[in-house]
Amino acid sequence: MNLMPGFAEAAWGAVAAGAQRTPRVLGPTQEQMITLIADTILPRSDTPGAIDVGVPPWIGLVLAEYFSDTRRARFLADLGAIDRLALSTCGAILIGLKHHDLMKVMSSLDAACGSKDLTPAQRGYVQLKELIIYGYFTSKPVQQDLLKVVIVPGRFDADVRIPASPT
Repeated sequence: MNLMPGFAEAAWGAVAAGAQRTPRVLGPTQEQMITLIADTILPRSDTPGAIDVGVPPWIGLVLAEYFSDTRRARFLADLGAIDRLALSTCGAILIGLKHHDLMKVMSSLDAACGSKDLTPAQRGYVQLKELIIYGYFTSKPVQQDLLKVVIVPGRFDADVRIPASPT
């Protein structure tokens, strides 16, 4: 995933602010698909899951604000290929599958991770999985509560005397 440095934090800031000005690029079915896949990859356990920290809206904003028109169109077409794969192998689009069939489709897509010659469905899944994991681990709740990242280490003292250096 090659996006601009700092995009994750900027996108999280926009999600936290409500991002009303961001155009919607995902339809309801695509949003449900991303939410379903995010929840399957990083479900809630004793720690928050991808949905709990807001990964699906973050992905929507990243697609709208940080993907070029060409890249976005290809990604959305690849999401459609995931649905076509689910339909051809299990008889329903991804969001309509029972848990067993969902896991069957996702396992077949997961097996392609790391391959060089990907089908559109595999390519879309790999890119979506990267976004889910990247979004999750750059979210504020995960950074602060799970990873214990100190955003600004130490304390700030604005009025500290700096001793003159010995000469």
